[in-house]
Amino acid sequence: MDTVHSAIAEPVRRLEVFTGAGRRRKWSDEDKARIVAEIVASGDSVCSVARRTSCAILAIIDA
Repeated sequence: MDTVHSAIAEPVRRLEVFTGAGRRRKWSDEDKARIVAEIVASGDSVCSVARRTSCAILAIIDA
């Protein structure tokens, strides 16, 4: 199957346009400290707490 050919031949069925400020969030030092405290208190991994709080792992590590 020629995926390149079929992709070009297929019409676009859905197109999403994102406007506005975007997805990035500036986490305050207080927010990061609260998240780090949650990691320490719960004993959960950084990854699981990051997912739960919708915070990027690097934002926590840089705290």
